Amino acid sequence: MMKNNLTARTGLHRRLKRYIWSLIALLALMQSSFVYAAQAVATVSKNIVAVNEVFQLTISIDDNVSTNALDLSPLEENFSLGRPNVSSGTTMINGAITRSTEWKVALATKEIGEFTIPSFRIGATTTEPIEISSLKNSNATKSQNTSQPDIRVDFDIDKDQLYVGESIRYTVRIRIGEQMSQATLIAPSGDGLEVKQVGDDRQTEPVLNGRRYLVITRDYQITAGKAGSILLRGAEFRGNVVKSGRGFGSTLRIPVEKQTGDLKLSVRDKPASYQGLWLPTQDLQLEQQWQPDSKEIRVGDPLTRTITLQIKNAEQSSLPNLTLQYPDKVKVYDEKPVYSTVNGYTVMTLKQVILPREQGELSLPALSINWWNTETSKQETSHIDGLKVTVLPGDSINNNINLPLLSEPTPATNNSEMTGTTEVQVVTDSGYWPWLTAFFAGLWIITTALWLKARASQKAPLVSSSSQSTTDIAPLEGMKQAIKDNHPIKVQAYYQQWSQKNPDHPQQEQLRQAVHVMMTAYFSKQPEKWDSTALMSLVQGTGQAGKITGKASAKVSALTPLVPSK
Repeated sequence: MMKNNLTARTGLHRRLKRYIWSLIALLALMQSSFVYAAQAVATVSKNIVAVNEVFQLTISIDDNVSTNALDLSPLEENFSLGRPNVSSGTTMINGAITRSTEWKVALATKEIGEFTIPSFRIGATTTEPIEISSLKNSNATKSQNTSQPDIRVDFDIDKDQLYVGESIRYTVRIRIGEQMSQATLIAPSGDGLEVKQVGDDRQTEPVLNGRRYLVITRDYQITAGKAGSILLRGAEFRGNVVKSGRGFGSTLRIPVEKQTGDLKLSVRDKPASYQGLWLPTQDLQLEQQWQPDSKEIRVGDPLTRTITLQIKNAEQSSLPNLTLQYPDKVKVYDEKPVYSTVNGYTVMTLKQVILPREQGELSLPALSINWWNTETSKQETSHIDGLKVTVLPGDSINNNINLPLLSEPTPATNNSEMTGTTEVQVVTDSGYWPWLTAFFAGLWIITTALWLKARASQKAPLVSSSSQSTTDIAPLEGMKQAIKDNHPIKVQAYYQQWSQKNPDHPQQEQLRQAVHVMMTAYFSKQPEKWDSTALMSLVQGTGQAGKITGKASAKVSALTPLVPSK
C-alpha cells in the first residue's frame, strides 16, 4: 500500500516538473516575441510651415532592416522631397544589444492647406500619421526659408507692330537669388513666327539690398512670316531650387517654373505699291571705301572697292546680293561677302579688286538699294556714288597682267605643285601683229648670221654674254623696286618674266612660293598684313647668285678663243 502511494507521488512530481518547465518555455517564447516586435516611429521638425519651407521628416525602427524597406512615394502628391539619408547601427549598453535603422528626408509643402504625412509600413510594424499645416507665412519661423524662391524673369521687346519679313529684338533677363540645378530657358514662340537666339548669353552678378544675384540676359530675333494678329507666347524658365534646412541630413530640389507674359503682335502685309526687293527695317546704311582714293590710276594698278551694307534687326538670309555692271575696260575680282552682327545690325562687307586694262576715262558704277522704313511706313532708297577716274599709261610690265583669283582653291598638278589660274583670251582681229612678227623673224635671222660669222672669226662673245646677264638680272631689280613700292601686281609680273627666262634656276620654287604667299595676303578672302622681308631677302640672294654666274660665264667665253682649235 505504501509502495503504491510512493509511486503515485513520484509520478505527480514528474508531471508537475514538466508543467513548470513548459510554463517557463512559454514565458521565454513570449518574452522573445516581445523583444523582437520592432517599433517604428515617425517625427517631424515642425508641423506648422510655410509654402516651400523646408522641414525634416525622421522615421526610425529599432531593428536592422533593408534601406529599401521604406517607400516614400505616398509623399509625392502633396510634398516636394529631397534625397533620403539612411543610417543604421548596433549598440551595446550594459550588456543589452540595441539595433536601429533611421531615414531622414527634407520635405516642403507645395501649396497652402492642411496635409497629412501618411502611415508607413516597415515590415510588420507601422508609423502613426502626422498632420501638417501649410500657411502663407509660417507662425513657427520668420527665417528666409519661408519666402518664395527668389527668382524673377522679365522681358523687353522692340515693338509689337511690324511688317511681314521684319525682325524685332526680344530680350529676356533672369535674376536668380537661389542655388539652382538643371536650369533651362525655353524660347518664346508663336504661329508664323521664326525665333532665333542672337549671340551668347550675358552674365552679371549685381549686389541688390546686400544680396548677390546672378543675372542672365539672352537676346532673340523674331521674324514675322505672315500678316495678321499673332499671339507671342512668352519665354519660360525652368529649373530646380536646391534648399536645405539647418542640421538636416539631405537637400531638397523644388521645381520652379517662371514665364514671361504673352503678347499679341500686329503684323502688316507688304504694301502693294512697293517696288524692288522687299527689305523692311528700321534702318539701312550703305557705305563704301576706295583704296587708293585717287582720281588717277595707271593701267594694271589695282583699285579696291569695299562696300558695307548694314540692316537693323535683319536675318542674314534676307540681305540682297549686290551686283554691279562694270565696263569691259576693267577686270573685277569679287570676294565672298563677310557677315557679322554689330549692335543689333546685320553687316555685310563686300570687297572688289578692280584692275584697269586700258588707258582713258573710266566710269565705275553707282549702287542703289530700295527698302521700306518701318518707322515712317515709307519707301526709301540708299545710294552710293560711282567713281570717275583717269587711267594713265602703265609701265610696260603692267600692260598684260592677269591677276590670279587666289580667293578660290587652285588645282594641284601631278607633282603636287600649286598653279595659278590663267585666263585664255581669244583674239579675233590680228591687226598689225603678223607684220610685226615677220619683221622680228627677219631680224632674228640676220642676227643669227652675224653671230655665226663672229664665231667663225674666233672673237670672244664677251659683250653678248654681258648683255644676256643684264637681261636676266633686270626682272629681279624690278621685283626689288616693286616690293619697296608695296606693289604686288608688279612683283608678280616681274617674277613671271624672270621665271620664263630662268625655268631651271635652283631658287625657282622658293621664289614662286614666296610670291604666292604675297598675293594670298593681298587678295585672299581675308587679307592679312604682309611682311616683305622674306621675299626681299630671297630676291637679293637670287640676284647675287645671278651676278656670280654671269661673271663666270664671261671669263670662260673670253678664254675660249685662246685654246687652239683642232
